[in-house]
Amino acid sequence: MSDAVPKPHEHVVRVLEAESTGSRIARRNMQLGLWAGAQLKLSQEGRAIYALAVMVAGMVDSGHDDVIDKITHDFARYCVPITRRQIRLQLSNLSLNRT
Repeated sequence: MSDAVPKPHEHVVRVLEAESTGSRIARRNMQLGLWAGAQLKLSQEGRAIYALAVMVAGMVDSGHDDVIDKITHDFARYCVPITRRQIRLQLSNLSLNRT
């Protein structure tokens, strides 16, 4: 009998890594939603609800285009003068600040 700890199955490792990546992306999208909610001048509660909606939009596709599309549409709808490029920059800043 060996005292060696068995290595986790390769599939389990991939699942855990995917969950970790998914969690980071969800948190980043939530932060972007909070920022966007502030730009929309929503209440604290409204910002939280909006951030959840942004996070859900990000679950539709593995990329970040759905999130940017949603925010761009909402900014245009409510005449917030922030461009798609500026939203991407904010997203990039949030991504860079995450480890």
